[in-house]
Amino acid sequence: MLPVYLTKIKTGDGLVLEGIVIEPKNKSQTALVWLHGLSSKFSSGQTLIKELSSVCQKAGIGYFKFNNRGHDVADVEDIGMIGAGFEKFEDCILDIKAVIQFAKKLGYKNIILAGHSTGANKALYYVYKTKDRAVKKLILLGPICDLTAMAKKIGQKELDRRVKIVQEIKNKNPKTLAPLEFGLYSADRYLSLHTPGSAEDVFPYYNPEAGWKELKSVKIPVAVIVGGKDEYLDRPTVKFIEIFAKKAQATERFAGIIIKGADHGFRKKEKEVSEEMISFTKNGL
Repeated sequence: MLPVYLTKIKTGDGLVLEGIVIEPKNKSQTALVWLHGLSSKFSSGQTLIKELSSVCQKAGIGYFKFNNRGHDVADVEDIGMIGAGFEKFEDCILDIKAVIQFAKKLGYKNIILAGHSTGANKALYYVYKTKDRAVKKLILLGPICDLTAMAKKIGQKELDRRVKIVQEIKNKNPKTLAPLEFGLYSADRYLSLHTPGSAEDVFPYYNPEAGWKELKSVKIPVAVIVGGKDEYLDRPTVKFIEIFAKKAQATERFAGIIIKGADHGFRKKEKEVSEEMISFTKNGL
């Protein structure tokens, strides 16, 4: 039987995060830390959990997946309202650091940081801000720009209108909510998701003049994995990958991977994406 267990960790600011750890029989010093997307949680995507942890086990790699403070839409904790609609993006550093420290306590010295969707934003931001030497490789899955995805859904003019309304609301009361018809968000969180140049706007492919300072700074190997039928993409997948490849200027190695027929969540393509991730992980370690 594999060592599989549910557990809890505590962040530097005292937030308790639940998660799952799956350790291999023949344990190496490498662990894969998975960061879930906006309003998701550690138990989401169980088919992918099964496939990915299985290939990790065969490769001797530990598997770690925990909630972050952006899990679900909203959650009430001692520190106040959190969840996808209320988290402060920059606090993702506290969440990621707590998982990595826990993995290191279990003997894993080499961390593969894999973020999906908003988790990809957080993974890149963490590497950019901390330069954590324990992180040996970075995997960005479905690294979609939220404001571009929303503009595709409702139109750029409508998004601009909403952002203006929310900004006016925030100017009057910084702690208030955005209009509920825009979704359950604090004004700060809505603007963070949908304003160019915000801390979490690390994939600004909508702007040809954008600096991409976060990705340009990464020296460790980087993989960008995207579904061939990602419903949030606003351009062909090949063009999408080309942008990331061009901006990842300092990386030791870049891998652009398209999972044919896969949607944003890689549903029904869990085996393919898991195999690609482990192939990238094992190369050079």
